[in-house]
Amino acid sequence: MELEVKTILILFLLVMLAKRLLFLESTQDARCDSPQYLELGKSGTIICVFHRDFVRVLWYNTTDYLHTNPILHYNGESIKSGLGYESGEFDIFPNGSLIISEVSLEHDHTFKVAYVPFEDSQPTLVDVEIIVLVKPSVPFPVFDSCDNVGARCYSSLQSSSSIQCLVHGARPKVTLILKKRTVDGDVILSNTTLISSEGIGYTARITTSDVFHRTSSIVLLICQASSPPGMLEKGETLMLTENGNTDLPREIMTKHIMRYSRMELNCSQTNKGFVAWKKAISVERVQYQLLLYSLFIEDSFTKVIADDFSLGSNSSLIVPSVDLKHEGIYICTFGDGVIEAVKAYKVTIAVSPVPPYPVVDGCAHHPYCALEAEREGTLTCTVHGIRPHVQLEWKTFYDSDAASISFTNQKMTVTDNGETFDVIYWTEYRVHLRTRVRLTVECKVSEDFFSGLSTKIDLVLLQDSVYATDKTNLPSSYMLPHLPSVLCIILLLLLLWGLNVCCKRFYKNRRPTSTFNSENNEESVAMLTSQPSGLQNIREIKDRFLKEVKEKYKELYDAVQPIPYVKDKMYCVDKVFVEGGIEFLESIEDAGRHELWKRLERHQDIFRASCVKSPRRILEGEPGYGKSTVTLQIAYDWCNSKTNSVLKDVEILILLRLRQLGGVPSIYRAIKRFILPMDTKLTERDIETILHSDFSVAVILDGFDEYPDRDSVTITDVTTIIARQKFQDAEVITTTRSSFLPKKYPPSTKRIRLTGFNAKARRYYIRKAVVGDDDEGVKTLEGYLEQNPILSDLCQVPLLFVIFAHMAKESEEFRKLNSVTKFFRYMISCFHSHMRNKMKDENVRNHELFETNHSKLDRAAFEALQGSSQKIVWPKDQLRQQIGREFYDQYIRIGILVEEEGFDFNNDPATPITEHVRYKTEVRFYHKLFCEWYAAHYLADYLQQNPDVDLRAFLQHLDPFDVQYMYRFSCGLNSESAKKIISYLKKIEGGDKFAILCILEQTGKIDNIKETIRQLCSTGLIISGHESLLLQRSSLQLLEIAARNDMHIDLVDLNNCLKSVDLSSKCIQLQSGLMFNSRIPTKELGISVTSREITKEEAIAVLEFSSMCPSLKKLVFRSLAVLQ
Repeated sequence: MELEVKTILILFLLVMLAKRLLFLESTQDARCDSPQYLELGKSGTIICVFHRDFVRVLWYNTTDYLHTNPILHYNGESIKSGLGYESGEFDIFPNGSLIISEVSLEHDHTFKVAYVPFEDSQPTLVDVEIIVLVKPSVPFPVFDSCDNVGARCYSSLQSSSSIQCLVHGARPKVTLILKKRTVDGDVILSNTTLISSEGIGYTARITTSDVFHRTSSIVLLICQASSPPGMLEKGETLMLTENGNTDLPREIMTKHIMRYSRMELNCSQTNKGFVAWKKAISVERVQYQLLLYSLFIEDSFTKVIADDFSLGSNSSLIVPSVDLKHEGIYICTFGDGVIEAVKAYKVTIAVSPVPPYPVVDGCAHHPYCALEAEREGTLTCTVHGIRPHVQLEWKTFYDSDAASISFTNQKMTVTDNGETFDVIYWTEYRVHLRTRVRLTVECKVSEDFFSGLSTKIDLVLLQDSVYATDKTNLPSSYMLPHLPSVLCIILLLLLLWGLNVCCKRFYKNRRPTSTFNSENNEESVAMLTSQPSGLQNIREIKDRFLKEVKEKYKELYDAVQPIPYVKDKMYCVDKVFVEGGIEFLESIEDAGRHELWKRLERHQDIFRASCVKSPRRILEGEPGYGKSTVTLQIAYDWCNSKTNSVLKDVEILILLRLRQLGGVPSIYRAIKRFILPMDTKLTERDIETILHSDFSVAVILDGFDEYPDRDSVTITDVTTIIARQKFQDAEVITTTRSSFLPKKYPPSTKRIRLTGFNAKARRYYIRKAVVGDDDEGVKTLEGYLEQNPILSDLCQVPLLFVIFAHMAKESEEFRKLNSVTKFFRYMISCFHSHMRNKMKDENVRNHELFETNHSKLDRAAFEALQGSSQKIVWPKDQLRQQIGREFYDQYIRIGILVEEEGFDFNNDPATPITEHVRYKTEVRFYHKLFCEWYAAHYLADYLQQNPDVDLRAFLQHLDPFDVQYMYRFSCGLNSESAKKIISYLKKIEGGDKFAILCILEQTGKIDNIKETIRQLCSTGLIISGHESLLLQRSSLQLLEIAARNDMHIDLVDLNNCLKSVDLSSKCIQLQSGLMFNSRIPTKELGISVTSREITKEEAIAVLEFSSMCPSLKKLVFRSLAVLQ
């Protein structure tokens, strides 16, 4: 009994303790912040937090709750009452917070709330001060001298000007502080706020006149407001202020920038501080146009005022493509509150003349010619369409000849054409030495910026008959006293001649033997090579050789043209070169010999990486993958002695484009013809001597697949160099397509291949060569690729991506293109459209006709691709006659066809001296892909018009793996022709895989090719690690099409391409980075791994993946290596 009483007592005490705790909790939960700000004229809420199970809440419109009735009474069960509630002025939320329907100034006082947490408890009373908020018309402090109404602005002021900052019409009152921001922290200039009443609000002002204290040029001012929360969107305003009294710096840097090229003017060495860029409208009147300004203290803000301009690193001013309107004086003012600097640039927009060299009267339009000339006469040269106008000069090409000729009475006239100038330079000349028969002079531009513009001519001096007659008619009285002297001179000349003959024979016996008889060649080319170089030692010969070689390479690497029709917008290769994917072929000897492609990091590894060390290398890549661009970048780095140059320790670099070397078996002759200038004093013998001396040599043979003599039975220096039968110690790299490897190359040769652009490379190129630092531009172009996977696949080919990147800025049509045929068709139409817009109205009709009717060019392209020795270069006159002169000229202007200059050597002794060496013009397509595009039109049309043709015979000389794009284009151009081509491809060895690429060129519905897809998939599909990324991706796309159309797939075999298993995304990742998805409805999945061991973890992951495949019935590991 006693135990029960104790138990009851304990329970009673616990109950009372719980009630007490609940009471304490309820009183603690009654919280209302004070003061609270409510905006005038808006609905407002007085927010309070009460216990969730309260009994009642009473709100009073005063603190005197004992003598007034509540405006709202709420019992916590949705029962509301009170005069305020009934009038609609007030309401309440279920949590007890008071709602004011429309806030007025009458609500600007203290409210009281009584809160009863539960029955029989005392109410808790809380006061809440309400301050009615009136927002200013501008939701941030405003400087009265700002160029615009914004929280970041700019102003140019006189040094004595005062500055005022204000907040207008705010309630309650706002206090202001005016500061100067520096890299070391803020400095207060004024903290005195003047308040004036204005209606129901107040205006706060703060002023100062000590703006440029301790800084003379630029200052960043901050007007900071202390205000209630919610009144201002921004509590401070920043104004970049320049001193309008600042003079231009004494030193104005001069910049000559080529029209349509990139302009970048540097300002500071850091991105910390603030900067303003202006352009002078009138220096005399001190008028400037603000271009942009930027703030880099704490946060980053840039305001661009003028179109075309952007801000680069280190506060540089950038214009991606300058035009004449960008010429002028640019001023950069930089500071950080502690230090400051002002820089000025005088920018002159330069325009190269057309043609790009002075034109000499009497010469054809070439930078070299030979003229038969008297010993006295006049010379005239002209540059057409140059900007700015320049000074010309006539001089001897060799300084040692300066005393042999004099130039007098020189005159220059300049004609202003509006945008450009024509400069004509005229001089009289006189050759002083009667013994000279040839003298090389040049007309050149004196200014450094155009220093490379010159034309050289050989004056072939005619014999002076008057001089000879006078000599023979001298009286005997004059001749006799001088007879002994004459005889001595004759004997001395004979002695010198004999010594010369002996030296030549001695040198001939000692010199290294060439594969070809260079001496005979030297004697047969009288004009340029018969004369000795006149150089005394091998070092002098080498120095001259390197100077001339580097000039040639500069012409090549400075003329990269991303878009064919924009001929006046050339890029240096270093400005557009981006690292793409690079792999090397490694031989693995374990459990038999296997070969595996492995990744290299960058193009420098081609020469530096130990895994590819070899004196012979082959750089492979499909058309458009950038093989030639890599060689130009290597040449650029070598010529400019870049620290990261792969050939920085190589003394001599030879870069030859093999497509030019048809019928030129000698490497020395090829160098002389296609690298050295036409008027070089170096002979083939000099070149041979240099290359066989102790200098380190590297040779780049670019485009073996385009080498006309690659299948010739005649042995050439090119084939012997590749086979390492010549230049054994030289570093040699040969570029070619994978299907055109040389027939003979040493087993130690390292094979390297380019695999195209991934997303990272594409992003880097967009920034580097297209949009610069424009983040939105980068996102836009990348968005096109992300939204269109097929377009993204096409842009793995660098050539296609580069054209896409430069053209997509102008049009959004690219996002709709889903095949290589559509891509090329739209691209070609853009080329024509661009040119049509530049033509006169009367020519548009002809242009449109040439755009649609190109059957003659189609046939020429198709015939050029026939056979193993493709001849895709034509003599100009031949092709122009074949396709028509107007058509030819139009396609040259567009850039689809490109002219190249070369030499023809005529060794006939009867040929006049000026005709021994002639220029010749050859024509090729901008790129081989363009040749395949027009050939595809011929093939598609021919198959449609000749349905019964024997395809095996008709196409026997067109290897699908060599001209794959021609076949793919044909299938995309004509669906009926596509059926025949795909059927033909399936019957040739390996053609079923290639047929996949052609199938995916089909547009619209796939009904016409469903049966073909079904047949390919029903017999099983193998995806091999040795296949190209494009072919792997095409196979996966074909499986996706089959899956979407409920087609039957018996087997998919992943052959040596397994990388990992991603169970989270239900995919197998291939070595190429592509994904094989579990939704592919295959009955059998094969995993073949022969190049390495597969781990236990990988095997388990594959098993787990197989369980995620709904259609899979069988999993097979084939040729499995040791399982660990």
